[in-house]
Amino acid sequence: MNYFSTILIVKNRALGDSVMGLASVSYLRALYPKANIIYAVPQWVAPLYENVKTDANSIYPINLKTAKDMLKTLKDLRKMKIDYIHELHQTGRGNKFFSLTAFFMGAVYSGHNHHYKSGTKILDQGVIKPLIQRDLDGVYSCFGDPDKKSIPKFLDFKPQMRLEKLKSFPRIILGVVATRKTKMWPLSNYVVLANLIEKNFPEFEIVIPLSNSLEDKRIEETLKTLNLSSKVKIERLSLSELPRFFAESIFYFGNDTGLKHIAVATNLKSYTLFGPEPAQEWHPYETLNHQYFYEENLDCRTRTHHYCGLSLCDLDETKKMQCLKKMSPERAFEIVKFTCTDFHLTHDQ
Repeated sequence: MNYFSTILIVKNRALGDSVMGLASVSYLRALYPKANIIYAVPQWVAPLYENVKTDANSIYPINLKTAKDMLKTLKDLRKMKIDYIHELHQTGRGNKFFSLTAFFMGAVYSGHNHHYKSGTKILDQGVIKPLIQRDLDGVYSCFGDPDKKSIPKFLDFKPQMRLEKLKSFPRIILGVVATRKTKMWPLSNYVVLANLIEKNFPEFEIVIPLSNSLEDKRIEETLKTLNLSSKVKIERLSLSELPRFFAESIFYFGNDTGLKHIAVATNLKSYTLFGPEPAQEWHPYETLNHQYFYEENLDCRTRTHHYCGLSLCDLDETKKMQCLKKMSPERAFEIVKFTCTDFHLTHDQ
């Protein structure tokens, strides 16, 4: 296996994807323990890593929106003296930019396009797998580890965002947001669940993290119209504040979104609701501490792909959002109440 001194690992995707990419950074660290590994993530995502330690030496904020942005990135990468660039979840723009950048710098470039069905050197290209496993397959294949027995397994490389001097608070996080409405458990269900927790465990703080986006402001207004308890806190935390806030809480319950992946990476117990997308791919974690709920064998989910890509459910009212609605708030409470009880047993001694 060739040795590279400075490696740029690129994950120019959404928040949750960037967190999952940390698993491949850890695998690369195992391959190259002395290398300077730089993890490149979208500029708006980079603040998430300001106050945590990962297996990367540093985080680089990517911005490739304009020619000026690209020129700045090129200058930055030349100063870093990078000799290998690997794109975990290759995009068309990323392929063009980083392959040319590597050429001009005399560096090696590789990438793993998850959408190709075949025709690349990537192990099991096109096979549907947990997302972290696909990333690991890409790193394994491109960096040429000669030991075929050492193919990495995704459960051995969980994303890690390490923090020091943690405290433990009786705090429960409800993740009500998602990238599209078909991934959202009904807001009315969150209100009922919050009421059940408050009634049975009044000493616990219940928090709903929201951003300042217009959509999140609409969500807040809807929650108010549904008579969300005034004791439930709406928190607008910066990305840099989220990891510690999560790490010091009891558990996360909510939609499959970036917040869930932060919970996993900070060792916060989690319960995730899956609707249109398969948990096999988007929940590449052990299930003892990171349980998920997924309604199997729904024909509506696989009409065009192996998952449902709709932003709005197009079924009639009798079946609308059946993938998520079958999980009632009462059933959800029966599941999470044991974690609340365990917290008392542990901290009241």
